[in-house]
Amino acid sequence: MKKIDFHIHTVQSNLDASFTFCQDKLNEYIETARLDCIAITNHNLFCGDQFASIVKEISIPAFPGIEIDLEKSQILLISDGKDLAGFSRQCDDIAREFNQGCESIDFEKLVEIFGDLSQYILIPHYDKKPAIKKQTLDKLRPHVTAGEVSSPKKFMYCINDPDRLVPVYFSDCRISKRLVSIPIRQTYLDCGTAQFHEIRSCLSDKNKVSLSECDGNSLFQALEDGQQLSTGLNVILGGRSSGKSHTLGRIKAQFKNVKYLKQFSLTARDEEEDDRKFNEQLSQRESLFSREYLAQLQGVVVDILDVDLEEDILTATRYVETLLKHANETEKHDSFSSAALYGEEQFPKSNQKGLTELIGSTKNLIRNEEFREVVERHVSLSSLKSLYVELMRTYVTNQESQSKKTWVNELVESIKSELKIRTAAPTIAEIDLYRIALNIKKVEKFRSIVKAARSCRVILRKPVQGFEIVAEVSPFKGAGMMKSLSKSQVGFSEAFQSYNDPYDFLQKLKNLDSRITADEYHKYFVKIDYRILNKDGFEASGGERSEFFLLQEIESAHTSDILLIDEPESSFDNLFLMKDVNEIIRQMSKKMPVVLVTHNNTVGASIKPDYLLCTKKELEDGDVKWRIYSGYPSSKELQSVDGARVKTHDVFMDNLEAGSDAYNERKVSYENLEN
Repeated sequence: MKKIDFHIHTVQSNLDASFTFCQDKLNEYIETARLDCIAITNHNLFCGDQFASIVKEISIPAFPGIEIDLEKSQILLISDGKDLAGFSRQCDDIAREFNQGCESIDFEKLVEIFGDLSQYILIPHYDKKPAIKKQTLDKLRPHVTAGEVSSPKKFMYCINDPDRLVPVYFSDCRISKRLVSIPIRQTYLDCGTAQFHEIRSCLSDKNKVSLSECDGNSLFQALEDGQQLSTGLNVILGGRSSGKSHTLGRIKAQFKNVKYLKQFSLTARDEEEDDRKFNEQLSQRESLFSREYLAQLQGVVVDILDVDLEEDILTATRYVETLLKHANETEKHDSFSSAALYGEEQFPKSNQKGLTELIGSTKNLIRNEEFREVVERHVSLSSLKSLYVELMRTYVTNQESQSKKTWVNELVESIKSELKIRTAAPTIAEIDLYRIALNIKKVEKFRSIVKAARSCRVILRKPVQGFEIVAEVSPFKGAGMMKSLSKSQVGFSEAFQSYNDPYDFLQKLKNLDSRITADEYHKYFVKIDYRILNKDGFEASGGERSEFFLLQEIESAHTSDILLIDEPESSFDNLFLMKDVNEIIRQMSKKMPVVLVTHNNTVGASIKPDYLLCTKKELEDGDVKWRIYSGYPSSKELQSVDGARVKTHDVFMDNLEAGSDAYNERKVSYENLEN
């Protein structure tokens, strides 16, 4: 087996944070990590002189390479090093492209500069950001067989999927004096020598790559001292203050995308505070449903926002007053006030919203490919296109008509203004009686819609992992509930006095603090509460709520690269741990590495871990020694990275059973009870 790292930076590019290469650090990395071969792959550049100097100072083979920004992704291009001068010139051409402002070269430019790509090892970012696009990967085939991934989880995902590239896991590190911890990301290849052609051959065969030397893809290195973990389920045991949580912290520091469930983070400490947090978390988790359910009410609220009945009444009052005055003061009428345009009304503005939505819907039917067959069973594509054309013509005609009406309105308004200046007759106020009547009907309908929306009822029942989430709609009972919803210092007492009249209530909301925006008003008309019911249909207790959220937190880790759990047994009974927690953890460990700290035998032993770790604080010659012993649960002994050993049986007895004597005593007691 050969251990390689083909993604090492030694020269700072304009995309790197400032660093200065350190040869001693590279030597330390090679020796500590026991590397068999490396490649130098700086970003969009290659320094031939530095590479030649590095080769003289190290004891293992090194290949010249370059990391190139290719079509908005990145790819490692590695040469066999036989023509170093020629490769250096090619890399200079790449550097020149980027020095001239290029952000990413295309495939054609790559081929133009490097020629026959089959003579190189090409490794694109695969399950690593920025990931290579499928179109680019298709162009690179068959020259690309391996892809770089960013975690053991993604490595295993690629290994298990026959359609994915061969995964490789590299450090992508900058070698400088500031490199505090030795990188742990390397790949093992099953080849006899570290020659270029052998390595390239291995990178086309998933059976020839692995995360560990002796255990294949069962284990991977997780800490800089060489400590390994399983790619499946790991259990950490240990006495009090032996370094269990500290070990979790060290593991967390080595990975970027980590889900870490700390001890007691989900259990109740204060009942009232727990109730508040529970309802808050549940509402956040189901916020998407709330938004979807209230979306139509939000549309109604937005539609009524500009309706001002008070202003409409004032407008109507002014109109009547000026109309009466105009009728009573006939002696002031003259040729100006008698002109036809003096009392002319404006053309009303047309609203093309409905037509615009219809055009959009027709366009969607035409463009949709997924349900093309279903659509064409009822209406032909040619008919849809004809409909679309006619609708667009109607839209254009309406727009032209509206433009003409707008021009006439402006002209009439200008003439009326001139006539009003010259006449002594009273002016009749402008009014749109249709709009006012429509507003009154809108408000009536708005009140009835909100009343219906507030009626108490269950709107959601969703089974989740043995529990049931129930959502209920009801009216708000007080201003305090609204203030809690707003999460601000806004007072709702005055507004709540008008709560029973939705329109008046909306006007009060509009006068509140500007931190409540118009698109949030609808939230204060209807209250949505979420409850968790247990398997018997009763509301979940505090402990059951914690169980629910533990399961949810574990389940939500599927987007992470590694899951760390610190003593999940705290405040949970063994039956729940055995039936629910163990099962979901086992399922999760099939997708990613899971590391579990426990002192409970239901979790520690019954869960049947893939790998076992035991932390110990020991005294040697008066000095404290912190060790991690590890191995397979079936092994008789666990071993530390420095070669110390402990018996696996003793580890289980001391950490899960309170010692052999206590275990045997309980065993006898149970047997006596049974007999």
